[in-house]
Amino acid sequence: MKRWGHSLRFELRKRPWVWPIVLLLAIGLSIGFWQQRQARTQFIQDYAGRLEKWYTPHKKAGKAEITAFKRSPAAYHQWYMDSLAVNLQKKPQTMALDGFGVRIYNDIDTSRGALSASISRTYTQFLYMKQHKIAPMYPDSLDVETSTGDLAGLNNQSTQMVLRDNPHYYLQGWYYLWYLIRANSVILLFLVGILLTGRQWAKELANKKAHSDWLLLQGQRTLAQLGNQFSIIFYTFAQIVLLPLGLVTLGIGLGAGWGDLRYPVFSFSNPEGLGLAESFMPLGTYLLQAFGLIILLILFLTLLNMIFAQVLRNSWLTTIGLLLVLGITQVMPAIPNFPLTYFRVNETITGILQKAADSDALQPQSALLNLGWWCIGLLVIVLIPVISQQLQQLWRARMASHRHVQQS
Repeated sequence: MKRWGHSLRFELRKRPWVWPIVLLLAIGLSIGFWQQRQARTQFIQDYAGRLEKWYTPHKKAGKAEITAFKRSPAAYHQWYMDSLAVNLQKKPQTMALDGFGVRIYNDIDTSRGALSASISRTYTQFLYMKQHKIAPMYPDSLDVETSTGDLAGLNNQSTQMVLRDNPHYYLQGWYYLWYLIRANSVILLFLVGILLTGRQWAKELANKKAHSDWLLLQGQRTLAQLGNQFSIIFYTFAQIVLLPLGLVTLGIGLGAGWGDLRYPVFSFSNPEGLGLAESFMPLGTYLLQAFGLIILLILFLTLLNMIFAQVLRNSWLTTIGLLLVLGITQVMPAIPNFPLTYFRVNETITGILQKAADSDALQPQSALLNLGWWCIGLLVIVLIPVISQQLQQLWRARMASHRHVQQS
């Protein structure tokens, strides 16, 4: 064990360049935060101009919107929530509160009620946040979900208008981490991890006889060598994927606040087995399940790396093979019980893939369990050649000992 630990530390010391890459990745991921801050500032300025232009001194109806916007974010949120309530007929319509505004449309694409599902969903979300005293993101916007067909009844021009007028800005620690997962930034980190680790075990196998025999002379058995290489690949992957996400979240959380882990995240659930229905999950639950899935995906790629290396015995072919697998995960349809499906982390955790494939096998808990079993299966495949080799060596040693006894 001591020899294995010494060998592992020696290998890790040979990779000081990983830390600068981690830092560069963290800086790269944080750029999106500053872009969102700038975009929000610009959006608010443009929105203020549109309000001033719309609510002219001669037009008094509906001026509650511009009044609330000028007063404070809390006042604007109350106006926005009340306007949604009027649309849903939960509050009476008045001259001061007509239920519409610059970004809450009276009619869109000549199809009344096209955004009714989004309005209802957003109002339910607001009620939840009011009940739990959670500050909503500013400025308030409709929760538009393409996976539910919210935009299906609109033409291209109206679709672009809805998306332009209903942005969301994730400008606190936990919220920006949520945004990075939604934006599939994890795939970029996996790509960098593959480029850094793809040659690790394959290169060792290419020079196996000289290097492996030398390690055997030092007292490190083949199984220990395999464990050493597995640990290095998994550890490097974890550095490249988890550390940048953690550093960005820490920096933004300390500088701009953390946000609330109870914030409602849209998802699909299967209440009492009655079929999938729209629901919300707390952000903390979402992040916990997402990182559980990401760690399992790191384990999956580590094991797949070792299998490709054992089969191909070429560092470049191993790297290319892993990159091809990663590319396939982004274009393939949702296939129940197939591990490559789970690389779409956000869609897996929120149940969007489960909805698309109409399969309970793709619900988050089942996905985590299934991917765990796939990792166990790959581990067995990795160990079979080594265990078989050791059994053969043991058998030859016993046969040699038996012949020696007979000759003596």
